Amino acid sequence: MDGEFAKLKPDGIDLISIALIKPNGEELYLEIDYKGKIDEWVKENVVPKLNQKKVSRKEAVKLIKEFVGKEKPYVVAYVNQFDWMGICKLFSAKDVKGISEIPFRWVPIDFASILFSKGVNIGKMKMTDIARKYNIPTSKDEEHNALVDARILKKLYERIMG
Repeated sequence: MDGEFAKLKPDGIDLISIALIKPNGEELYLEIDYKGKIDEWVKENVVPKLNQKKVSRKEAVKLIKEFVGKEKPYVVAYVNQFDWMGICKLFSAKDVKGISEIPFRWVPIDFASILFSKGVNIGKMKMTDIARKYNIPTSKDEEHNALVDARILKKLYERIMG
């Protein structure tokens, strides 16, 4: 999965878009209606890549639950702590009971740590650079769209994890 956020904060993020891709390739991409403050960096790098009709938070939760189903899969995300906080906030999960209502297992898998264990200098490389290192073609202008980033992550995961 990948999510784009309005503002990076230590106490949680507000997702403005989210992309989920199942192992079989089935995709869900949502842009979420958000009325709060958006960082300048996000306005410059993410907002221009948003292009679909926005859904409400309530509709996003419904669509994600329908897409994910009842199996409670693991979420694999690049720098997962922020994406997971965004999911918790989207689902209004404020405690253990609330987290249990989220359709994913409560332990998200951090793909950045997997890359780090493979010797990738994650702090210095952009996702598109990492993808090219593993012979996955991308272009620089593709970054920071949740669906494009999730597709790159899925290809990287498959390439690295075999």
